Amino acid sequence: MTNKKYQKELSLLNEIYNDMIEATHNEPDLNDIESMRIYIENTYRIFNRTIFRVNEIKNSLTDEIKLDTSTWNPPA
Repeated sequence: MTNKKYQKELSLLNEIYNDMIEATHNEPDLNDIESMRIYIENTYRIFNRTIFRVNEIKNSLTDEIKLDTSTWNPPA
């Protein structure tokens, strides 16, 4: 398989990576309640966006898989 097939998945993984890096570098001042609140809200936002992106990657990768849903019914 070629890399071209996975360009969408790679770009989504890059976005997830960038979000995680941003979240870890923006640590709040532990003495400032407002900055901690904003940090937690942003962390939840990034977490929710990551869940959506991972699900999109999973769906994109499993699109190609053709599941055999037929049943075997032998003659009587």
